[in-house]
Amino acid sequence: MQPKRYILCGGVDVTVPEEFRDDVLQLHLYGNDDENKMFLCIEEMRKSIFSHVPARFQDLLDIATYVFGADQLTRRGQRDAWIFGDRWRRSFHFIIPVRDIEFWQSEEVDNCLRNTLGFLSDDQYKFDFIKTKRTESIQTFFKINAQGEMLGTPDQVMMFSGGIDSLGGAVEEIINQKRNVLLVNHRSTEKMDKRHRTIEELLQAKAPINPPTYLRMTVKKKKWMNKEYTQRSRSFLYVALGATIATMIGQSSLRFYENGIISMNLPVCAQVVGGKATRTTHPRVLFGFQQLISLLSEKPFTVENAFFWKTKGEIVSLIEKAGCADLLEHSVSCTHTWEMTKQHSHCGTCSQCIDRRFAVIAAGLEAFDPISNYKVDVFTQGRENDLEKSDNKTLFASYLERANQVDRVTSCHQFLAQYAEVSRVLRYVENVSGSALLKIFELYRRHAAEVNTVTEKMLAFYAKEIRQRSLPIDCMIRIIHESVLPSSLTALPKIVIEESVPPNTFRQKGDVWEIRFHGKDAFSLNTKDKGAKHIAYLLSHPNVKFSVTEIIFGILRPGYESTMTDLGTMDDEISIRQLRDEFQELGKKIDTAEKNHDPVLLDRLTEEQHQIIDRLQATYNIKGKLRTTGSPVERARKMFINAVLRVRNRIAKYDSEFADYLKVHIHCGVQAYYEPKDQMQWETKSIHSE
Repeated sequence: MQPKRYILCGGVDVTVPEEFRDDVLQLHLYGNDDENKMFLCIEEMRKSIFSHVPARFQDLLDIATYVFGADQLTRRGQRDAWIFGDRWRRSFHFIIPVRDIEFWQSEEVDNCLRNTLGFLSDDQYKFDFIKTKRTESIQTFFKINAQGEMLGTPDQVMMFSGGIDSLGGAVEEIINQKRNVLLVNHRSTEKMDKRHRTIEELLQAKAPINPPTYLRMTVKKKKWMNKEYTQRSRSFLYVALGATIATMIGQSSLRFYENGIISMNLPVCAQVVGGKATRTTHPRVLFGFQQLISLLSEKPFTVENAFFWKTKGEIVSLIEKAGCADLLEHSVSCTHTWEMTKQHSHCGTCSQCIDRRFAVIAAGLEAFDPISNYKVDVFTQGRENDLEKSDNKTLFASYLERANQVDRVTSCHQFLAQYAEVSRVLRYVENVSGSALLKIFELYRRHAAEVNTVTEKMLAFYAKEIRQRSLPIDCMIRIIHESVLPSSLTALPKIVIEESVPPNTFRQKGDVWEIRFHGKDAFSLNTKDKGAKHIAYLLSHPNVKFSVTEIIFGILRPGYESTMTDLGTMDDEISIRQLRDEFQELGKKIDTAEKNHDPVLLDRLTEEQHQIIDRLQATYNIKGKLRTTGSPVERARKMFINAVLRVRNRIAKYDSEFADYLKVHIHCGVQAYYEPKDQMQWETKSIHSE
C-alpha cells in the first residue's frame, strides 16, 4: 500500500504529522476561487422538487465530493497489471468539517463509511470530522430552472450513466412500465453531452405521456487535478446526489441498472481483480450505501440493482423488443472516455467495450451499433507491442477462456469451488426466492453461452480470412483460432488463466478456505467450522505438539477465534433447553433450504446443527444423563476432534488423497500435532480481501 496521504478539506487548520507534510492535499468547495477549489454543480433543478436539503445530506455531498477529488488527485501505482499489488492501493486520511458532528463521529456511521468505500475503491480510508465554522449552504450548488416544470411526481429516481445497461433501465421504466422517472446523471466529460441529449430527445419522442426528467451533476476542477483515470469512488458521489434528490422529493429508494456479470465482477483474469474492475453496483457496495443512507434518513432506504439477474445480451434484447434499438448507437459504454473523438465513441479494447460488442452481436443487433463507432475492431485489428496493448490481448483471451471454463462446469458446488469470489455475493442476495447460488450459476452459464455463440459466429464469418491468413497475426480472431492448433503452428501462445496458488495451500481467503494439495487443482471450501482453523494452525507448525486445551482456549496466539465460551455453560437446564429449541429451529430452516434447492444455505445450517450436537454430546454422558462434573478438558478434546473430522470429511468430497493424508499425519488426542514424513511446506497465511 502507498504511504498515507492527508486530505485537509474545507480550509481546516490542523497539524499533520511531520512525515506526511510533504504530500498533504488541500481541497475546498466554498470560499475563494483558487487552485484547490472544486465546484459541484447540480443542473436543471426544477422548482417542483427543490426544497431545503437536510444538514446531514449537505454533509454527505461535501464528503463524497472530497473523496472523489482525492481519488482523482492521487495516482495509483504502476498500471502494469502484473505488479499492481500494493502499489495499486492508496491510504487516505480525511479531515472534514461537517454540520452534524455527532452523527458523523458515531462508530456505526464511521464503520459503514470506511468499509463501504474501502471495498468500492480497494483503498484504505480514515475520517476525522470537526464541527464546521462556515455558514455556506449547499443550496448554491443547485441551478434552478424556474421555467421547466416536471410533469407529475417522479415514481422512481434512477442513476443514468448513458451506457447500454442504464439505457435498458430507462427503457424498462419509461417505455415498458410507463412510469414517471427522474434520471440522475453524472456529467464526467463534455464529450458525452450531445449523446445524452440525443437519448433524451428520443426517449421523450417515444414516451410523450411520461417523458423522463433529467438531472445532471458536474464536478468541475482545475486541470492539474486530473491525475488518476480509474475514479472508482465516483459512484459514491453519484449515490450521494441520487439519495439527496430522492429524499427531497419524498422517495425512499434509489435504483441502478447494471447487468449481474459486471455487478458481481468475478475475476476474469489478473487485470481486473480488486479495485481495477468496477464495483459500482456490487451487492456489498449497494448494501453499504443502503445502510449509510438509512442511517442518514433515520428510516429504511433501499438502494438496488434491478438488472442483477440479467446478462448484457438480455438487456440489449429488452431494448430491441421495446422498439428502442435506434438508441443503442448513442449510448456509451467505454471506460476510456479520454480517447473519445467525434469519429469514435469507443476505444474497442477495454473490458466494457469487449462486453458491449459481444452483447450486441449476441442479440443480433450489429446494425444498430456500427463498427465505425469503435477505434479498434477487437476481432480483426492487430496490436502494437506496448504494455497496454499486451494487457488488452490478455484481457480478451481471458474473457473467452472464462466462458469456456463456465461452460464446462456442471454443478453449483463446482462453480463455487472455481470462483470463490461468489461467496462474497451470496450473503447480500440470500433473500431471493430459491437458491441464490443456483441463480448466479445459471446467470453465468447464460453469459458464457452468449460469448461462445458470438465466438463461433465470428470464426465462421471470417473463415476465409483465417484460411488465407490475411488477418494480422495478433488480431483476436487469429488468437482464438490458433490457440487450438498444435504448438508448432501456433502464432501466439495460448493464454492459460491460472491464479498463482502454492502447490500445498490451506488458507482462509475471504469467506472460504482455499485448498491445494501436491500441485493439483485448487478448490474452495465454504465453511465457518473451526476445524479448518485447527487444521491450518497445525499445518503451519509441523512436528510441534500442542495441548488441545491450549488450541481450543486460544492461548497460543492473539486473535485466534476459539475461546473458553465455545464450551458453553452446560450445567444449566435452561441452556440445554435453549440449545434444543435452536436445534429444532435449524431443522425447520434446513427443510426450507432443501425445498428451495439452496446448497450453500443448507451446508451452513447443517454445520450449525453439528456444532450444537457437539455441545450436547459434551453435556450428556453415555446414558443420556446430564453431566454434573464434566471435565472442561475432555469437552475441549471432543469438540476439537469432531471439528477436525467434520472438515476432513468435507475435504474428501473434493480430494480424497488429501483427506487420507490428513488422517495419517494429523494426530488428535490429548495432544494435537502435525507429523509430516517429508519436508512438505504449506501456505497457510490468510488472505483478507474484504
